[in-house]
Amino acid sequence: MSRLSVIRLSSAPPPAPGPARLCTPPRLLLGLFLLGLLGLCAPGVAQDYDWLDDPQLIVISASLDPQTKLLSIEGENFGKRLPSVTLDREPLTVRRATETTIEAGPLPRGITPGSHILRVVAGDDRSRFDAFSLQLGEAAASPAPPPPPALNGRANRIHVLDDDGDVGWSPAIAIGADGLPVVAYLDYGNRDLKVAHCKDAACTSASHALVDSRSDVGWSLGLAIGGDGLPVIAYFDSDRGVLKAARCRDAGCFEADIVDVDASGAAGKFVDITVPEDGLPVIGYYDRERKDLLAALCRDPGCNSAALRPLDTAGDVGWHSAIAAAPDGTILLSYFDASRRDLKLVRCLDRGCQETEAVAVDLGGVGMGTDLLLDAAGRPFIVYWDFFNDDLKAARCRDLTCSDATLSRIDTAGSVGANPAVALGTDSLPVIAYHDHSNSDIKVARCKDADCTQARVVTLDAEGSVGWHIDIAVGADGLPVVVYYDETNGDLKVAHCGDRGCTRAPPPR
Repeated sequence: MSRLSVIRLSSAPPPAPGPARLCTPPRLLLGLFLLGLLGLCAPGVAQDYDWLDDPQLIVISASLDPQTKLLSIEGENFGKRLPSVTLDREPLTVRRATETTIEAGPLPRGITPGSHILRVVAGDDRSRFDAFSLQLGEAAASPAPPPPPALNGRANRIHVLDDDGDVGWSPAIAIGADGLPVVAYLDYGNRDLKVAHCKDAACTSASHALVDSRSDVGWSLGLAIGGDGLPVIAYFDSDRGVLKAARCRDAGCFEADIVDVDASGAAGKFVDITVPEDGLPVIGYYDRERKDLLAALCRDPGCNSAALRPLDTAGDVGWHSAIAAAPDGTILLSYFDASRRDLKLVRCLDRGCQETEAVAVDLGGVGMGTDLLLDAAGRPFIVYWDFFNDDLKAARCRDLTCSDATLSRIDTAGSVGANPAVALGTDSLPVIAYHDHSNSDIKVARCKDADCTQARVVTLDAEGSVGWHIDIAVGADGLPVVVYYDETNGDLKVAHCGDRGCTRAPPPR
């Protein structure tokens, strides 16, 4: 076990003239005697030892749960605010903490048996920390990925996630490293950015954090999970015309580092974010002044510095963009070309997006509202609104260039397809949530094949006017989780589906 001793330099002003006091206390007598020999403790000069009153942070023990891969850390004086924990400089998620205990993890993949340096820094005083030599056995090795979970027979569970004012606009959902859903959204009543961190897979309860309340923020936001397992959010500051990013310091985003990514004054609308395997976020967004599609390629995980690249400048392009990263780091974005009324896809030809290739995927009154994923074969799969015919459509590209694609009409019943969101099921089939404008409902379509030439369509929620703002993810239990705005009540709602297609409607009330 190794220790690092920390001495904080006092910034207090010099004491008023008065009687000299001895350069003590006794517990440091030997060290101070040596200082006296060096002339640093001359008679008649009062010394300030207030820093000695600060409690020393100590890590006493740490153990690993072989099933959950969570670390249990015991010690003293961890602080009244959430501490930070790293293992070999890799940040760990702090799930809960007291003055004497911390639960952190799960361990990131790649951790091997052997000796590792565990470091804990006090949440209320960054100058207080301790390092501990942690010995990990074979239980630290990452297990093989589990098979797709067996699905239960429960009905869809729908409930309000936040009803504190007019909340729930522009929701974005992701599954955190802890296996629990996390949702970022706009508090429209206060023009603030908020985050809800679910306490279970069905999101029956959640913590709520106010992330940013400066200016008119939280519009058109994107959410991803960073390389450290914690949420990172990109969003638009409407008052200032600025693209911003918030890197959460904990799973619930109660503390976050917030930066301006593009402060040109005309940027940041139609925002989405992805984190490639190198851990450096990439943000797609629209420049309102130049009417171009841009990307911000972050140079660090918190996006404190970014290279800003134009991706498509041919006309008024970049509305309703969605972004994805291939395993090799290739960046792709789907978006609406407002000049030609087409659905387009752009692909970066290098990791820095200095060269790009854009293609029109579908033509004529399509693409006002898109979402994008890479399917199990690594092909781009785009869902979008055909607003000319008021239908929900999908395009599955033959390859990353998307020079050829299979186009499918998924739902044509009435006015449907606005604000679509898509996720990939554990069976490698897409599941799509979208708005039914004819009935003011939210619907779900589960594809029956990879091209989505056939799909099963169900109404997920028909209570009031719901579903203008939507996002979807597939949880750690293999079931879709849909977040959406309830226009009737001004609430953020969540639906945890009972099966892969959300077909199990709850009984009537």
